[in-house]
Amino acid sequence: MKCPPLQQGLSLIEVMISMAIGSVVILGVLSLFTANTETYNALQAQTRLQEGANFGLNVIARDLQRAGYRGCYSRGDVYVTAATVPAAFDIRFGLSVHNGGGNDDGNAAWTTSSTGASPAVSAVGGTDIITLRFAENDEAYLSTALVTGQENIQLAVVSGASTNIEVNDLALISDCEKATLFKVTSVAVNGVAMTLGHAVSAANGNIVDGLAETGTFGTDAAVASIVSKTYFIKQGASGIAGKGGYSLFQFDGAASAELVEGVEDLQILLGIDTDSDGVPNQYLAPSASVNTGQIVAILLEITANSINDAGSTEADGLLRRTFRQTIKIRNAG
Repeated sequence: MKCPPLQQGLSLIEVMISMAIGSVVILGVLSLFTANTETYNALQAQTRLQEGANFGLNVIARDLQRAGYRGCYSRGDVYVTAATVPAAFDIRFGLSVHNGGGNDDGNAAWTTSSTGASPAVSAVGGTDIITLRFAENDEAYLSTALVTGQENIQLAVVSGASTNIEVNDLALISDCEKATLFKVTSVAVNGVAMTLGHAVSAANGNIVDGLAETGTFGTDAAVASIVSKTYFIKQGASGIAGKGGYSLFQFDGAASAELVEGVEDLQILLGIDTDSDGVPNQYLAPSASVNTGQIVAILLEITANSINDAGSTEADGLLRRTFRQTIKIRNAG
């Protein structure tokens, strides 16, 4: 009786079938991995652009709510004794907006400040620029009343207030009836006491020695430093070509700092109150014809992108999204 031959291996057909099945399984796994990777990258890009845009909007909104703040006297004209006032720190105008309109010259066409100029920054053409000015919350009250307004200012410094005021800075002295913008020509600190000089000098000081146009300042008056913040869009430090390399910048009157990468556009509309009820009746693009005293709200619009190619249907492959926020102006007028 013969025994059947033993199986020596797989036949060619069996090998081919096994390879085909294995290839299908591998392709399925690779497809799933690729799909998951693309989904993860898309979610990461969306999260990044949303976080960046929200951060940018919140930073600008915080300063917008302080724009025009001048202590107890946040409405009305400001008397100026300083011989020269850099546009960045001209607190007579709490808000200035430049309508980009394809013009990247940040020193032209400023529309909401009668000074006719504002900080010169090189912004991306077509994007808007906004400058905000307000008194810092480092107010220090006078320890001695000014009799003539010509004597040095004696301040009582509490918890470090006003210790950041330096020689050649602009400062604001105000009470609830008046405010004066002056040039600090000397600073002396002795414990909790600070003395500020405001000497007359046509070149680098003040044009008059009296700090009050009418009346004098008593111990209810306070002195504060001036804060200036200009927000604009320009090419960031990443060096990435195209709009993925754009960033939101902040200029503080001395230097610019990159705040948020991947912000490619900033647009601003002005909420105008025409019937004095505190509520905007219309939103207008910045223009020279806008009555700044009627601006009660600002509509900010930021467009952010994913910085790197995220496989979107856009020509550059970037994901992009526009975010809007409306902020009420607390110190209108």
